[in-house]
Amino acid sequence: MWCVYFLACVLRPICVPAPETAVVLWGTRQIGSLGAFFFGVIGSVSGLMIMYSLSSLIAHRISKGKKERRQLAWFRQLTGRCGIWILGVLLIVPLVSDEALCAGSAFLKIPLPQFLKIGIIAKVISIGMIAFSGFLGDLCGLRRWHMIAVELLFMFLASAVLQYFCKKGEAKLSCRNSY
Repeated sequence: MWCVYFLACVLRPICVPAPETAVVLWGTRQIGSLGAFFFGVIGSVSGLMIMYSLSSLIAHRISKGKKERRQLAWFRQLTGRCGIWILGVLLIVPLVSDEALCAGSAFLKIPLPQFLKIGIIAKVISIGMIAFSGFLGDLCGLRRWHMIAVELLFMFLASAVLQYFCKKGEAKLSCRNSY
């Protein structure tokens, strides 16, 4: 069963239109939290790498769809100000599909090693939160809705940290431009 889950995690960022949460929860139920985390991270990062490579080869074909063009334009606008930080948050928070993020990163010419570092960190966080939420909830005596509230709090904190670094980066840029 772990090989089916691993294959689903590899194919999800490439061509499977299923939310990461659903895939990881299914994997957690089938092979346990630790196995779902381990195979999920390795599979998802492998899928991101494959999709990034394909996107860099056929970037112009991916952007032909109306939805994809809109998401890529939004991604370009966001990354213009905050750069790589926003990519990490978007890989964790499911606002934009992983396909669009891979294609956008290829369009913006983010180097593959840098993209993979961000992808690994983001997938460890997102898959870890999903795979271990039930275990951590039971350990802390929290119900499922409590765990969702805690995860939302972590997302809010990550967003606040991102905004802080973006503002700090913009201030440095304005200081450099004034000279």
